[in-house]
Amino acid sequence: MKTIICLITVILLMSVNSRAQSLNCKHFRDGTFTSTFEGNTDSIKRVGADQYEYFNGSKVADHYLVKWVDDCTYTLTPFPDVFEKNQNLPRNIIFTVKITKTTKNSYTQTTSNNISDYLVTCEIVKTK
Repeated sequence: MKTIICLITVILLMSVNSRAQSLNCKHFRDGTFTSTFEGNTDSIKRVGADQYEYFNGSKVADHYLVKWVDDCTYTLTPFPDVFEKNQNLPRNIIFTVKITKTTKNSYTQTTSNNISDYLVTCEIVKTK
């Protein structure tokens, strides 16, 4: 009898824990966002397969191709104009963004790339 009670308790705890970790990433697929990182405030506009990033108040956007890998992970591939503005950026770089936490109007993301082990974690706030 104790074994059955322990088993039921474990199953209940696992189901509660899996619901608590559920992320609502689809809410953040499209929209306008802001991010503050290392003292800079950046604006991001994501519509379908296009993402435009305005760094530190710039009027000229960097343009990326967005491909969703799963509900909470997407890749960003720079368009040629990004390489023109950022001469030192490797031509084969692809950024991978993993959403790790969501709230009603924001999410925390960790960004990596295929060139280095450098990771950036920051909060993104949806403004529209």
